[in-house]
Amino acid sequence: MDKLQALGRLAQKAGPYLLLEMLLPGGTLIALLVYLHQRGDLRSWDAVRRLAGEVGARIERDLERASLARTHVNAWPVTMNH
Repeated sequence: MDKLQALGRLAQKAGPYLLLEMLLPGGTLIALLVYLHQRGDLRSWDAVRRLAGEVGARIERDLERASLARTHVNAWPVTMNH
């Protein structure tokens, strides 16, 4: 029964964040910002801007890596075996 109660508490705490994530465009970032704000980690706009800059830089690096990987995959020779 303890596991069921723990799961219920987790659903109660995470529910609003999951709804934001699923229903809003960009919901994952919005839910993360709301969570950090409620914890007190975002006490000023400077912290929000710093976090947004870090997230943006990470996304840019990941997209660049994915683009390079796709370029390398497209350069592979294609052989057709019948």
